[in-house]
Amino acid sequence: MAGYVRIGADGVDAEKIVKTIRTRAAQRVANGEFDLDAVARAERFNLDALKDNAEFFSRYLDSIGCVTQVNIGDWEIAERRSSRLAPLLVRLKKTIRSLLRFYTYHLWSQQNRANALFHSAIVLLADRDGEQLEKMKARVDELERRLAALEAGAGK
Repeated sequence: MAGYVRIGADGVDAEKIVKTIRTRAAQRVANGEFDLDAVARAERFNLDALKDNAEFFSRYLDSIGCVTQVNIGDWEIAERRSSRLAPLLVRLKKTIRSLLRFYTYHLWSQQNRANALFHSAIVLLADRDGEQLEKMKARVDELERRLAALEAGAGK
């Protein structure tokens, strides 16, 4: 097991914890909760692969765009406590969720709109600033070219 560090403590079954994590992750993937393509893209363009701040900023803006929307879909309600009341508690939780759905969906949809607007504003500002920076760079290059021509003419 080269490259792996084993961590343990008395009374902790690390293998069981890892198995539980893997099982839950597999369930969430099967439920469509993880976008594996997005994870693969993120891994491909990790921080080590970024060449400069502009590329990092571009990737950062893209990643913000991917997470601006709150997932307002239903999720499975389960009762972890094993008792005879578990089915009743699950039914109670589902009833509460259905009663509050109007309020939570309204709140989440407002949050999604606000997130999308903030993301759009940031992208627009970044694009505008990038364009202005390019114009300034072109202007400086032109001025340096003129200065070099003047200096070359004065040196004769």
